[in-house]
Amino acid sequence: MRAVQDPVIEVENLYKYYDGFPAVRGISFTVPRGTVFGLLGPNGAGKTTTIRVLVGLIKPSSGKALVAGHPAGSLEARSFIGYAPERFAIAGGWRLLDFMVYTGILYGLPRRIAEERALELLEWVGLSGWEYERFSELSAGMKRRLGLAQALIGDPEVLILDEPTEHLDALGRIELLNKVRSLAEAGKTVLVSTHILAEAEMVVERFAIMHRGRILYQGSIHDLAASSPLVVEVDKPVLLQSLLRERGVEAGLVGNRVLVGSAEGVDVERLVLRLCLDHGVRVRRLEVGGSRLSDFFVKVVEGRDNGQAA
Repeated sequence: MRAVQDPVIEVENLYKYYDGFPAVRGISFTVPRGTVFGLLGPNGAGKTTTIRVLVGLIKPSSGKALVAGHPAGSLEARSFIGYAPERFAIAGGWRLLDFMVYTGILYGLPRRIAEERALELLEWVGLSGWEYERFSELSAGMKRRLGLAQALIGDPEVLILDEPTEHLDALGRIELLNKVRSLAEAGKTVLVSTHILAEAEMVVERFAIMHRGRILYQGSIHDLAASSPLVVEVDKPVLLQSLLRERGVEAGLVGNRVLVGSAEGVDVERLVLRLCLDHGVRVRRLEVGGSRLSDFFVKVVEGRDNGQAA
């Protein structure tokens, strides 16, 4: 892996205008190396515009955006990035393996290496057996999986995912979020844009709340105090309770639900998901008495809107 400047992504006083309308209004944030950073907000908040600046699809009107120390959009910056756009589409006649190999070759991989890596990634994202099918034959969720695979073919240090769980079913969403977390644990830096706050809370470490082109708040998931127990409905509640107690986390049983208490220095949501994944426990439902991040988001946005109205 190449040496990457830290922070890996730097955005400073960034503006982007469309026909005089400010889609992004003076935002600033940084993304440290090896973390999952969430750019959170409703549709129309300016998240996708920000991402398009970072990957070089559009130029900023003013301000600074750097990736791995290089200006966003430069060849140097692009060489560090893998990008899965919100609406991933290719010509319908492409067969999946052919497209992946072609993409790998564009990244500079020898054909044999590109084919090996393409097969590995298609299996990793759950598309094994579909290698010779055409893109037009995929469901919307499968197209999302292919979008993630192509973003990884060049083994990038920085992964930028725009609404990555769109069109996936509940199980597929959890699987993808676990994969995103594993990529950061392997040393990659991941920027995720999403409006689904409960999912963001499962995977991001730091986040920025965007609303009407501005960043209203930046912080860490760990900064949000857990005021309610986590409720997890699983197929093996006794096993999950035992695993949590072994790690010093209080856990009670109510039928097939496990009520998980908070523990100092422990992200219990992430711990629960990791334990379930590692020990074959199927999660049917996971919720906090109102998502901490969702509640906080509403307070931040409503406070801003009320202030503007006043």
